[in-house]
Amino acid sequence: MSQPSPTTREPVPAVPSWVGAEPTWSSARPAELLGCRGEVVATVDHASRLVQQRMVNRAKAAVAAMRSIEDDEWFALFRRAAEIVRHRIESGALADELAALASACGLPVRRATRGILAVVDQMLYLDKIMAVQSPDGTTAPYRTGHTGRGWSWLPAGRTAMVRVPANFPTIAIEWLQVLASRRPTLVSTTRHDPFVAAIFVEALYEAGLPDGAVSVCHDSAETFHRLADQVVWPGEQYPPGLDPTRLKLYHFGRSKAVLPRDPGDDTWVRLARLAFQGCGRLCTNVSSIAVPWSAHEAAEHLAAKFAEFPVLPLADPAANVPAFTDPDDWNYVAGLVEREIAAGAEDVTARLTGVPLRVELDGTRFLRPTVLRVEPDSPLVRMELPFPFVTVTEVPREELAHTCRQSLIVSLTGEDAELLDQLVAEPSISKVFHGEQFDRGYDPIDPQEGYLADFLFQKKPVLPN
Repeated sequence: MSQPSPTTREPVPAVPSWVGAEPTWSSARPAELLGCRGEVVATVDHASRLVQQRMVNRAKAAVAAMRSIEDDEWFALFRRAAEIVRHRIESGALADELAALASACGLPVRRATRGILAVVDQMLYLDKIMAVQSPDGTTAPYRTGHTGRGWSWLPAGRTAMVRVPANFPTIAIEWLQVLASRRPTLVSTTRHDPFVAAIFVEALYEAGLPDGAVSVCHDSAETFHRLADQVVWPGEQYPPGLDPTRLKLYHFGRSKAVLPRDPGDDTWVRLARLAFQGCGRLCTNVSSIAVPWSAHEAAEHLAAKFAEFPVLPLADPAANVPAFTDPDDWNYVAGLVEREIAAGAEDVTARLTGVPLRVELDGTRFLRPTVLRVEPDSPLVRMELPFPFVTVTEVPREELAHTCRQSLIVSLTGEDAELLDQLVAEPSISKVFHGEQFDRGYDPIDPQEGYLADFLFQKKPVLPN
């Protein structure tokens, strides 16, 4: 769907809200979405509070239909939708939407497309993703509530809202898991990416999803906040009006790597790739490296690999570096790095490449991929920034586990049983990858801040059972 922009009069993608299976325009003048050069890339509906209320009512009415579908057909529906999306991408039918997505989010077109196809691939084994989270290792309890263990497994609410960030398309697998659990799902997109949710929702309804099973509201959804029984929210900053007892936070990152010794050239290549996965926009990206030997040498090794990834126009097939759509975001993130450099940190990448931190190319703002050597108490050691950025710090061996606290993933290179035990024992580290799998990619089968099903369902004795 496309319509002329009121400002440019050029045809641009038009993204409606979805009230169940019904694409909806609730405003006579939809919002204009700007790309990274300030151009209008799409027009986007914003559902009024009354329309959001209709979405919630439609969701509540969908429960019986969602639970009536047998498991084989339920997950076949998701596979059909996945193939619909794949075909539309490969045929070029979504070319305008993908270009608009890339510009609005500041992502290379090729990488944004690959991100959507990664979700397509995950939908093909969504039954296995859901089965590992259930009490008996099958998908049946989502439909029946029966566990065969003397207690029932029942939904902790009738509806769930999922806020989807715009950092990278693969995050769509979060709300797809909620929907696959047979929970009516209210999707709230963020300002820069209304596209990915709309692409998958349209395909799901075409594949046979019951009306009302999922609805989509773009940019903000205050009525969802108030009426959804449960809320799944990205990051750590959530609206103050949300009840924390019905809230699950997800994907706030801060992943690190620990190198007990110089791991060799092949590992440095893999660490650089780990930093660039998802264009540096994923919670699984390594954002800090701690070593008990020489931070200077470690930073030199990593920066040399970073230098192989130049800043390129987003349309370039070799582009891996994201852009910044909002000048305020660009200035804020750059300011964090520049203040740390002014305080004594070393910008190793600048010295090796001669490329400044701030790069403007074809009217688009970038930050050059950066390796920064810092002291252990630097605030940037405990932050993730939305571009390929890694701090390297030198820490005594006995303090490595403490330095890595409050991390999503810690990647330990090589074999070091004592250090592995210390990292595993640190309760605020969610995952530890080591040895040959230190750079394992994200798989929804793995627990990630626990399993979503543990939040969405409750174990409840129903006697007699």
